[in-house]
Amino acid sequence: MFPFEFEPATIFYLFLYGATLVLHVLPMNYVLAGSTYLAGIALWELARGPSLAQRPLVELLRDWMPFALGVTITAAVAPLLFLQVLYQRPFYTANLLLFHRWMAILPVLIVAFYLLYLQKSHGWHKFAPWVRACVSTGILGCFAFVAWSWTENHLLSTRPLEVWKQVYASSDWFYHDPELMPRLAVWYVGAFPVLAAAMLWQLWWGGQFGTTTAVTIGNLAQPDHSPLAPTLRSLCILAFVGLAGSVVAGLGYFLFLDEPVRARLISSRAWPYLGVASVGLLGQAWLWRYVWKSGCVCGGTIASLAGAIVMAVGAATGLREMRRTATVDLAAYLEQHTAATKIGGIGVFLVFAVVCTGGITAVVLAVRRGLAAGNSPK
Repeated sequence: MFPFEFEPATIFYLFLYGATLVLHVLPMNYVLAGSTYLAGIALWELARGPSLAQRPLVELLRDWMPFALGVTITAAVAPLLFLQVLYQRPFYTANLLLFHRWMAILPVLIVAFYLLYLQKSHGWHKFAPWVRACVSTGILGCFAFVAWSWTENHLLSTRPLEVWKQVYASSDWFYHDPELMPRLAVWYVGAFPVLAAAMLWQLWWGGQFGTTTAVTIGNLAQPDHSPLAPTLRSLCILAFVGLAGSVVAGLGYFLFLDEPVRARLISSRAWPYLGVASVGLLGQAWLWRYVWKSGCVCGGTIASLAGAIVMAVGAATGLREMRRTATVDLAAYLEQHTAATKIGGIGVFLVFAVVCTGGITAVVLAVRRGLAAGNSPK
């Protein structure tokens, strides 16, 4: 967002990397938090029986999770390409040393894809509760492994060459780092407010609230007879818990960092990011409180939520890179960045970015028209 201390070429690639990473993080949050939600409901139903109050959200997630995973994987390509240009040798070396683990995410994601389609199949409700629980928790396990691997890879890429040599010589399947779990917790907990807002938008945009303009139920803390109230109440609680957890996890992660890194993250360079992140988090909290108090959902509320989420995720991405550049000297690659801008290829990238985005949008609109015409997705 604010990489003004670098040369124009570096700023160019940092901006593209940050923007495309945000586009990847948003659907990734949907997949990670959504799989957690479905696994939790499956375990609840195994122990307590069917949960009718959560049925609309469960059906929504089951139907859209394969599509969301496809978007997540597709959107991960662009930031990886810009990451290679920005950090070059540290990124490549770290990945080579994690080859046996890094490549393992591919078969794991393939398994997760097929399990997601099994989870949305026609005969899903005919399976025994323990089978459904095993499939849903298995999906969550696959995504948890991928998240763990990504975090390991990122942390190793920020470490000195001596650490890479030690990892390679040990042939260890795991890279142990004190930052791993706190950092993973920040991104994991932060996924739930994004999931809540995305499902709120899906329900409103899909007309499941009965109107495409607005719906008003009333104070969600009061007794009601509206079938929509439990769904809205669940989304509000999910968002509140996620926002509070994000703050706690962020503070906890900050305490795990070394003193020089902590000093960098509270320096004047980090103030714009911290300010934008605070506005994004407080804006989400205020909007969800408004939904809780008024029970009103409209396009303006959802658009404001989307803006607040992009602010928070974008600022978190900026802080993420500030933490990386605290140990990796990005200035050492300025000449390579300038040389990369002269190679060309940006036109091809933009053309395919537009084509792919248009294709995905066309699929979504076609499905929406089919549902509006009364066609069943089942």
